[in-house]
Amino acid sequence: MVKWYPPFPVLGGIPIGGVLAGGIAVLYALGFGWGWWGRRRGDAWAFGVYGGLGVLWQGLWAVAVGEGLPGRLRFNAWNGAGLVLALLPLAAWAFLRAALERPLSWRMAGGMVGAGLVGLLATVLPYRPETGVWVSAAWRAARLPADPILASWAVREFLWGFGTLLALRELVAAYVRIRRPLHRNRLLYMLLGALLVVAGEALAWTPRGGGIMAGWALRALGVFLQVLPLRHMELPVLRPIARGVLAAVGEGILLLALTGLAMAGFLAWRREWPPTTARLADGLLLALLVAAVVRGIGLPLQRRLRRWLLPSVEDPAAVVRHYAQAISNLLDAQALAQRAFAVLGEAFGIRQGALLLFREQPDGAMEAEVIPGLGIGPCLPIRFAADSPILRAWQEGRVLTQYQIDFGDPFQRADPEERGGLQSLGAEWFVPIRAQAALWGCLALGARGGMDVYSAAEMDLLASVAEQTAAVLQNIRLVEDLRRLNARMAELNEDLSRTAQRLEKLDRVKTHFIEIASHELRTPLTHIRGYVDLLAETLQEMAGEDGTLQRIVDGLRRSAVRLEEIVNAMLDISQIDAEALSIYPISIQVPTLIRMALEPLEEAFAQRRQTLVVEAAEDLPVIYGDLPRLVQALRHVLQNAIKFTPDGGTIMVRARRVPPEETGGTARYVEIAVQDTGIGIDPEDQTLIFEKFYRVGPIERHSTGSVKFKGAGPGLGLPIARGIIEAHGGRIWVESPGYDEERCPGSTFYIWLPVALHPEDGEAL
Repeated sequence: MVKWYPPFPVLGGIPIGGVLAGGIAVLYALGFGWGWWGRRRGDAWAFGVYGGLGVLWQGLWAVAVGEGLPGRLRFNAWNGAGLVLALLPLAAWAFLRAALERPLSWRMAGGMVGAGLVGLLATVLPYRPETGVWVSAAWRAARLPADPILASWAVREFLWGFGTLLALRELVAAYVRIRRPLHRNRLLYMLLGALLVVAGEALAWTPRGGGIMAGWALRALGVFLQVLPLRHMELPVLRPIARGVLAAVGEGILLLALTGLAMAGFLAWRREWPPTTARLADGLLLALLVAAVVRGIGLPLQRRLRRWLLPSVEDPAAVVRHYAQAISNLLDAQALAQRAFAVLGEAFGIRQGALLLFREQPDGAMEAEVIPGLGIGPCLPIRFAADSPILRAWQEGRVLTQYQIDFGDPFQRADPEERGGLQSLGAEWFVPIRAQAALWGCLALGARGGMDVYSAAEMDLLASVAEQTAAVLQNIRLVEDLRRLNARMAELNEDLSRTAQRLEKLDRVKTHFIEIASHELRTPLTHIRGYVDLLAETLQEMAGEDGTLQRIVDGLRRSAVRLEEIVNAMLDISQIDAEALSIYPISIQVPTLIRMALEPLEEAFAQRRQTLVVEAAEDLPVIYGDLPRLVQALRHVLQNAIKFTPDGGTIMVRARRVPPEETGGTARYVEIAVQDTGIGIDPEDQTLIFEKFYRVGPIERHSTGSVKFKGAGPGLGLPIARGIIEAHGGRIWVESPGYDEERCPGSTFYIWLPVALHPEDGEAL
């Protein structure tokens, strides 16, 4: 049989190669199971296929190099390992596309299946007895070089190389395409792991056993680096580590170069070449001394080199002061975002940034308004659910990265619209802005220039910046709320003004209607009264003995008089509302006014068996006003007292001069008080009864009678009285303990009328 594998060492009867291969296969199984367990992403199936093929490949190697196993079994295992090796890079390519959210198309999947079939045929046909002879004969008939066994290995090696190129190309393209530092760091681990896997798989087919085992070890290390980012979020960032190493190496090279230059200068100065040992020692000592001096020149170069390789904020305190001065007096969110990211862009070299302002919604969710600050155009608001894990992390004060949001298990259940909205910002870090344990906003910071990550010290600096931003945001929020409140008040004032204008128009329309209706009613009413009077005179001339017609005529006359009073009242109230009440003032004696108001009501007092008491002071001054109008006003007050005083009650009319100390000014008044022993007025109604159409009590008590007990009329008497009295410069109000139909606490109406002054000396007449 052909020698198909190199010898492997045996130690104490134990095949080292088989044990090592089997152990690595077990580690593969554990590692891929650990990486696959609990995965809910779309790459789980591809990861499982890739991991399963890796475990199968290493297991076949364990059988192939296992001493003591049947030769045919070992040979078939070795041959099968070649087939699995040809398929592993294609599986890795499929896994990488799924992990990068670039799913396979049907054409790609069909190509992989076809490649697997080709590899399977190349693995099986040349080695089977029933097909190997036929294949060999066909091979010789075609006069192809080499033999079919070598050709089968060439096919599999081609598949391996082609799949390897596809996988590496996928990783490199993703690394170039993705601009986020932490995402790149994750890809860098996978890329380094892929390179180690490729190197290990290539070494596994070297002709020496030591090289094969080294290949297994390299591939295991590469697979570990590939699986590590799938389970661990917090990975050491390789780029700063590499830059730190480069900075240290560069500083060492610079120091050696300076020392060499100093030594060369010394030797050139001594002009001895080649130097003796003693001269060389002296030269080295002097070179070190000179290098110490020259280092003063090298230090700036070192600092420049370190700043280029390891960028950082040199003076955090100065950045904080500058930031505080830049934003302290701002009262606009847009200005705050632009000024803040101008300072942060200068300090950190960032190229993108936005300010997120949160506002709570009625359903408990939070809406983040995106305020562009640097390198970001207008964006739509981002809505976060009340139970969003992203929102909860910010409310707890945690700084999040887009890398954590994209790959962290706690954030996978977040709404895709939330994650997509944050991805559209192009930000790398999200620093919450909190005040009094409440989330106000968030600083969305893009990657630094050169796509470097932020150090721990810089994150502390950003936390301090967020605290300062919180204080400014509180002021901005207060100003915005005040502006919004002022705008709302302005809207309400406009609405109120429009409503008032509308009500005023409607009131004018109603007043005009009453005025027009009153005029329209007066004409037929005058005719009715005239004909009733004529009919009454005719009946008197006929001197009929039957009084039925006379009673009918009297009833018609009373109804016509009552209707005329109501129409006149409606006309008066319309004139009062329009401030067009005609006043013809004359000098009036108060007793005369009272007597004229009471005379038409004597029959009402008698009908209701009420007692009238009049008390008028003797030294009452003369008042100046329209006598018929004042009589009308006082009569309305008296009629109100009659209506709401039970039968047998008492109504008292008093008149007095108001003392100056009661007026509170220089004006002088005469007071007419109408006091009754009626049912009283509720305090909440004591101002409303002077409004037109307002009636106390239920509408069912409406009565056409002018003095019927508790007979509520149209609600115009007291408003007319107030309008007439105020038109004369006076006042009218009521005082009552309250409403009580059993105890009858009574009411007192007070009327103040101004005293007429002598035109020469201003004294009261």
